[in-house]
Amino acid sequence: MPTFTSPVALADFQTYLKDASTDTTVTGFFQSCLNAATEAVYTWLDRDYTASATKTDVFWGDDTQFYAPRHQAGSFLSWTYTDLSGTVTTPGTSGLLIRANGYLIQTLNSRFQSGAEHTLTYKQPSTLTCPETVMQVITEIAALLFEASNQGEGSLGVLIASAHDGVASDRERFLDLTPLHQEMLRPYKRYPV
Repeated sequence: MPTFTSPVALADFQTYLKDASTDTTVTGFFQSCLNAATEAVYTWLDRDYTASATKTDVFWGDDTQFYAPRHQAGSFLSWTYTDLSGTVTTPGTSGLLIRANGYLIQTLNSRFQSGAEHTLTYKQPSTLTCPETVMQVITEIAALLFEASNQGEGSLGVLIASAHDGVASDRERFLDLTPLHQEMLRPYKRYPV
């Protein structure tokens, strides 16, 4: 099961490829190309554009009333924090406000207590849409995967086997996006502050 839902419809991808196949094996393969491309793009961007997706942020409080969530918040599901003594407190979400179009959260009644580990679970807005540029890059990468696959031979990830101190391990390294795709996506990339 893919981590992210692809914003590109299978029918649109088939139109891009000029393919009208109805064979479920072929369309399933097309969908797996879209899923792999979506995973690569969203991972590179460090954000996703899945409407109503549930996200959980864990962060340390700093005695302010504001927190910038990792993803755009649309509604709150839960808020708890654990203080240094291990006591878990559930202040509830009724005292939280969404500001700056979901990119800032404000507490009304209290603060994000300093020294406490806060866990905030929220849903992304149901109206969240993926920008056209991001969808175009996902489509192009999926098409490249299909082209390089020879009907299933290619992969966006490269499996690397390595041995360190006599212990063998397998890991997957995702190939970098092309410089053109990186430039197209740069305005949407999340940079840590």
